[in-house]
Amino acid sequence: MIPHGRPALDIHGVAQRAGVSPTTWRRRHHAAFTATVKPLPGSLRPALYDAAQVDAFLSGKPLPALPTKARADDLLTDAEAGAVAGVSASTIRADAVNGLMPRGEERHGRRWWTRADAEARAARPTQYKGRTPGARDKTPRSRPDHRIAEVVTELERAEAGRRSPVTAEELAEFYQVSTRTAERIMSKARAKRSKSAD
Repeated sequence: MIPHGRPALDIHGVAQRAGVSPTTWRRRHHAAFTATVKPLPGSLRPALYDAAQVDAFLSGKPLPALPTKARADDLLTDAEAGAVAGVSASTIRADAVNGLMPRGEERHGRRWWTRADAEARAARPTQYKGRTPGARDKTPRSRPDHRIAEVVTELERAEAGRRSPVTAEELAEFYQVSTRTAERIMSKARAKRSKSAD
């Protein structure tokens, strides 16, 4: 979570604040830094740090406390937004792609949703899932894989130079699937993107 009104820094931003390269920071200062300054909750990929706490550490001052009161404009990860909304992280991402909730805000290479967005999702009535009682059509209904649309977006961002190339290893870690499954998702995303470009 990125608290409302509190800028966050990734490790590159921390190194820049300290006036050294990320490599020098990791080699000389990062161990002492992480022993004192903890990442913001939920920020694992990448780890983010509160800018005010970073500045305090660099100047040798006591760290200011993070806000404890929840605010409507706090930025939440997909997992955190899902916890507030009572759904899974993948449902948050799928709803954002399908227009059922805001697309979120991109920061530090990932998407964030406001607490207000997550609470609005929690308040939305549950939609009926399944066939009408008495229906004779028993054929399984296929559901579109929301991951393909998400990967198409990331491939387009990579081509535009707004992120590093998409890899199967990255997708496997993000979606918690095997590398082979990640490769199939990427292949379908590339095919869909080529088809839409024709």
